[in-house]
Amino acid sequence: MKPQDTGKKVEAGGATQTRLLARLLGRGVGSQGGLSLLAFLIVVYVVMVALRSPDFLSLASLFDLIRSGAAWTVVALGVLVVMVSGGIDVSFLANAILSAYVATVITKWTGLDSLAFALIVAMTIGALVGAINGLIISLFSLPTLITTLAMQGVIQGVLMVFLGAGPITAGHMPKSLRYFGTDVLFEFPDGPGFVGLSVFVVPLVFAVVATWYLLNRTAIGRATYAIGSNRLAAIRCGVNLLKINLVIYAYAGALAGLMGVMMVSDIRLVDPVTLVGNELLVLAAVVIGGAKLSGGAGSVSGVLLGMTLVTLLNNTLVTIGLSASWNKFFIGCALVLIASISHYRAKMRNLRQLNFDNI
Repeated sequence: MKPQDTGKKVEAGGATQTRLLARLLGRGVGSQGGLSLLAFLIVVYVVMVALRSPDFLSLASLFDLIRSGAAWTVVALGVLVVMVSGGIDVSFLANAILSAYVATVITKWTGLDSLAFALIVAMTIGALVGAINGLIISLFSLPTLITTLAMQGVIQGVLMVFLGAGPITAGHMPKSLRYFGTDVLFEFPDGPGFVGLSVFVVPLVFAVVATWYLLNRTAIGRATYAIGSNRLAAIRCGVNLLKINLVIYAYAGALAGLMGVMMVSDIRLVDPVTLVGNELLVLAAVVIGGAKLSGGAGSVSGVLLGMTLVTLLNNTLVTIGLSASWNKFFIGCALVLIASISHYRAKMRNLRQLNFDNI
């Protein structure tokens, strides 16, 4: 073989690798195929509720839905980032309550009754716990579900055994946290009184913008999609798996800490067992919004739609004459319907492209 031929082959191989990396990193933010159906289901459900209760279509109802769903949407955005990478985090609610509990105790102990201080403490603790998840997953190549499930148990043990955590009622919470749960950005006249838009919309908008920017405008976001699409190929193309895992799990943990402070401020109670047990609802909302359990797909808009549906079901089933027990049933039906349609569309697309690997 001539030297120049070898050089050409090496160059061709490098070009192929470059094209592969570009294909992996340049993949879109996730399939939008099911989002129109999800939006349609939301509109149909809203119309059903409005026909049963005309008062539902009011500014007060809209503000109540935003307030009740804000914290859950914040943590769901962190879960989205993890799922895009092909991982599953089930420790986020345990992380949220640990972060909120420690932030509340430290705020009281130091006398720094400041919302900003509490948020910094909570998000820092959440990020550290998330980074530990990412470090363990990367160093030992453990399944993400097993790692985060074990972390959930560790967190609960730390709270109950080492910290001796017990409920902190509203009377013993810092004033800044109590006010955070009741403050409004602005008010509008509504009949004889006023309705206000909760200040929770500020951290919600922050989380939405930050997550969108991370996934769509940074190299880390593109690498996250690449890892979720084809982990081995992404590594061969030079993606630093340890770095990406540390960043995305720390980011998800920081949003969990933010969510924890929002929730304890909303319910005016810091209870170590308040949030744990609702992980599947958040995961279902993210999957309903278009994220794949295998990774490589998902979008912020999908999470917003998915959480909108879940929030509507949580808050309006009683309005249409059903008990709250139907909530999980309808969420499960929506999950099966949208996942089935998405799978069918992907199958038909693969057939048209003569790609028989994923059929």
